Amino acid sequence: MGIDPSRGFVAIPRGLTDWEWYSEPNTARLFIHLLLTANWQEKQWQGITIHPGELVTSRAKLAKQLRMSEQSVRTALMHLQSTNCITSKAGPRYSVITINNYAEIIGSTKQSTSNQPAPNQDLTKITKKTRQSSSACATPEPTPTKTTSPMVMEFEQHICKLSAQGKAQLTGYADRLGEELVLAVIGRCADLGAYSWVYVRKALAEAEAQGCKSVEEYRKLHPTGSGRKIRVDRAEPSGNDFLKNAERRRPLKKKGASECDDGSA
Repeated sequence: MGIDPSRGFVAIPRGLTDWEWYSEPNTARLFIHLLLTANWQEKQWQGITIHPGELVTSRAKLAKQLRMSEQSVRTALMHLQSTNCITSKAGPRYSVITINNYAEIIGSTKQSTSNQPAPNQDLTKITKKTRQSSSACATPEPTPTKTTSPMVMEFEQHICKLSAQGKAQLTGYADRLGEELVLAVIGRCADLGAYSWVYVRKALAEAEAQGCKSVEEYRKLHPTGSGRKIRVDRAEPSGNDFLKNAERRRPLKKKGASECDDGSA
């Protein structure tokens, strides 16, 4: 199927090639998809106001549109949120995703009056030439600050500080297992008193080896309370109760003493 130019255009800055996620295929592809499908004018949808640069969607819908797995979509969204490219407000059935600095990225908020899409369409039509930008997600602060992903922040808050290598390995597990499952493993390790990346890495490797695909599967294999620091209450002593039948035991005697020794000279 060819490209239909009658549906309008989106001006994408050349500075996108200098963007930190440009070389990450899934993240870059998802971000361009969001630019193409974001609303270009304000409208009402089921009682809420959708502003320019916003769209109503879900991970399942994005996965179907891009033919990606929901896990890959989740990871790409996490990348974009961690670097302040987008914000997301989750609802029970859908999420409202906002592209930060939308007007600066596309270069104009004025739309052509001809061949405009219907108000309920999520396609953007930009005809004015965009200005050059050094970054697709430029922030208003003059000095960019290094951001940390929410998953790494969760780990460092409950376990310990992570090295650059540890952060890369943790991100790799999130890509393979999914962020929700990794967070569940981190939470269980924290409950068990873990204080190192080595401990959590072993738990993640175990979950991966067991083929866990969801939080529910992991919790079935590792139910709450299945670990150390668990108190064990027994109805009866374990069998080495030295006080049992103490009254019927013979008194202890000093070695070498005679049974008839009454202590007299």
